[in-house]
Amino acid sequence: MKKKSKKKRILALLLLIPFVLIIGTVAGIALPLIISYNNNAYEDVDIVERSDEYVVPETDPQPEEWADVTLREEDVGRDITTGETLANNVNKGGSNGQVGDGLDRNASFGRTENVKSVYGKTPIYKVEKKDPNIENILVLGTDSRDVTKERGRSDAMIVVSYNKKTGSVKMISILRDSLVPIEGRGWNRINAAYSFDGVGLAVNTVNQLLDLDIQRFVVVDFNGVTDFIDKAGGVTISLTQKEVDYLTNYSGGKVHYEVGPNKFNGDRTLAYMRIRKIDSDFKRTERQRKVIETLARKIISEKSLSEIYDLTNFAFGLVKTNISLSELTSVIGNVASDAVQNGLDMESHHVPFSDAYTYKYYNGMAIVSFDINDAARRVNKIIYG
Repeated sequence: MKKKSKKKRILALLLLIPFVLIIGTVAGIALPLIISYNNNAYEDVDIVERSDEYVVPETDPQPEEWADVTLREEDVGRDITTGETLANNVNKGGSNGQVGDGLDRNASFGRTENVKSVYGKTPIYKVEKKDPNIENILVLGTDSRDVTKERGRSDAMIVVSYNKKTGSVKMISILRDSLVPIEGRGWNRINAAYSFDGVGLAVNTVNQLLDLDIQRFVVVDFNGVTDFIDKAGGVTISLTQKEVDYLTNYSGGKVHYEVGPNKFNGDRTLAYMRIRKIDSDFKRTERQRKVIETLARKIISEKSLSEIYDLTNFAFGLVKTNISLSELTSVIGNVASDAVQNGLDMESHHVPFSDAYTYKYYNGMAIVSFDINDAARRVNKIIYG
C-alpha cells in the first residue's frame, strides 16, 4: 500500500512540470531548461501546403528469376547484387563503419554542436488532423556513426500515438526493410527515406503509406540512446536463453548475462535493441518498444521531480524535434494525469503485421513485402478505433 501511495505522489509531481516551467520562468528556476530546449532540441520549420498532387512511384521491372525465390529472415537487409552501387539504393555500398572510414562513433547530438541538419530539401507537408484528441508523432532512431557528416538511416521508426480522451499511448514500429514507395526516389526500404532527404521525406512517406496525419517528429541517434539510459541509471530487461547466448557471443565472452532480469547500462541496452539474427526484425522492433516502455515506467515510478527535471534537461541535448515546449509540457501533463488516475496505458504493434508479409528481392535488395492498403486500414483501426 505504501509503495502504491509513493508512486501516486511521484506521478502527482509530474503534473507540476508544466506549471513549474511557466511559473519558474518568472522566478528564473526553469529558464535554463527552456533555453536548453530551444537551443538544442527544438527545430522550428514551416509545415507547408502541397502545391501538387502526390504521385505514387512506379515499381521497376524485376528479373524473372527473382519472382519465386524463397528468402530466409536472415537474408532481409542484405544486398545480392555485385558491381557498382545501385543509384536508388542507399543501403548498398559506402562505409560499414570500419576503422579508418573517417567517421567518429562518439559524435552524437549530445556530444557535439556541429551536427548535420535532420532536414533536407523536402518540407513536411500539411495534413488535416483526423481526430483532435489524437496526436501522432514519428520517432526516428538513426544509425549514424558521425552526426557531423551524415544523417544515417532511420534504423528505428515508431509512430507514437497519444489519445488525450482515453489516456492511451500506442507505439507502432515500422520495419526498416519494408519495401515502400518514396516520393521522387522510387521504391526502396523505408529506412532510406530519412537518409535520402531528412525528416520531411520520412514523415511524408509514413503519412502516405499509412494514411496518417503526422506533423511532429523526434530524432535521436543511437549514441544519444546509450547516454540517456546511463543517465537514468540503466534499465532492467528480462532475457531468454537465445538472447543470453547472442549477447554473450557479441561481447566476446567478456560480459556475463543470465536468463531472466538483467540490469543493463546504455551500451548493453543498445546491443539488446539491435538483436535480429536469433529470430526476426519483428522481434527486434518489439525489443525496441520494450526498452522504451520499461524505461518510461521506471522514470515515472522511481524518479523524484528533481531527478526528472535533470533527466529532462539532459534529454534536450540528445534529440531533435519540432514539438514546441508548450506542446511538450501539455502532453507531459496529460500523460501524467492519466497515469495517476488509471496507470500508464501503453500498447505496441508493428507494420507489417505478423500474418501479412513475405520476404522478396527488389533491385538486388532482400526486403519485406506487404499489402500497404491493408496495413493502413489496420493501423487506422488501432489508432482511431
